[in-house]
Amino acid sequence: MRKLFGYFKTFWKEEVKLSYLLVMIGFLALSIFLEYNYKLTSNILGPYRKTLSHYFANIVFFSIPVIFSVLAYIYFYKRTDLFKNTAFWFVLLYIVSAFSLRGYVYQHRDWIIAMNDSVYDGFLIRSSNQVIKALLVLVTVFVFWKVSGHSRETAFYGFKLKGVDIKPYFILLLFMLPLIAIASTQADFLRKYPTFATFIKGSLYDPITFAKLIFYEFLYGFDYVAIELFFRGFMLYAISRFLGKGSILIMATMYVFIHFGKPMGETISSFFGGIILGVIAYETNSIIGGIIVHCGIAYMMEIGGFWGNAL
Repeated sequence: MRKLFGYFKTFWKEEVKLSYLLVMIGFLALSIFLEYNYKLTSNILGPYRKTLSHYFANIVFFSIPVIFSVLAYIYFYKRTDLFKNTAFWFVLLYIVSAFSLRGYVYQHRDWIIAMNDSVYDGFLIRSSNQVIKALLVLVTVFVFWKVSGHSRETAFYGFKLKGVDIKPYFILLLFMLPLIAIASTQADFLRKYPTFATFIKGSLYDPITFAKLIFYEFLYGFDYVAIELFFRGFMLYAISRFLGKGSILIMATMYVFIHFGKPMGETISSFFGGIILGVIAYETNSIIGGIIVHCGIAYMMEIGGFWGNAL
């Protein structure tokens, strides 16, 4: 744990400018206010669903946090040289475009409904969503890893266990436990969690129901592994080649935007969680710790939601 605290101390002393951090917090506070009071995401992106325009709308949406944080970084850190760096802007475009593809693809849902005699099965739809979205992330990241030549420089964007001490990450999970317990008493949290409650019905003592639950939760974790790979692996590594540790706040800012629609507390905490996991990934060159923490929190929230709704 002492080593982890050392990472954060070094990041704060060597990288963070308070003026830049305050501007980013102000930007995110305004964005969160607009989202949760005026539902901008559903109002702006919703009308384009199931059209190609939805893909481009996602690109615009995710470009907002990335471009704002990069321009703020250029201003506060006096990095005007980045304006002429075409490779840097191409990397940003690829990051936004690749993740937007994950939000756009919907065709598999229609195929599953058609194969299921036009019956909407929430379990099949949600499970297929987890698989398809995770695979899209893995494929787009893998393509960049190979084509860019990063495969000669790094393991698959931090997918390495060798030399990583995993014990501190389980201690971090223990620190999160009381916070999740408190959240499990809140109405907005219990409306969202557990995520399986809306489509897996019946007694968990029933073998088929229980098997569905285990299968879904496995895929649920698989999707979180893909998210960790994208943000703390690919995005962090690709941008850090130009900005060093400055990539961490930019990554964390975009990370907040993917949480819109979830309970507000979860969205707010995602910024700080993104920074923490980003610092760990940057300093250890591994995303294994982040996967442990991210998946651990996700499963604790599932359990907390189940427990809270059962009371």
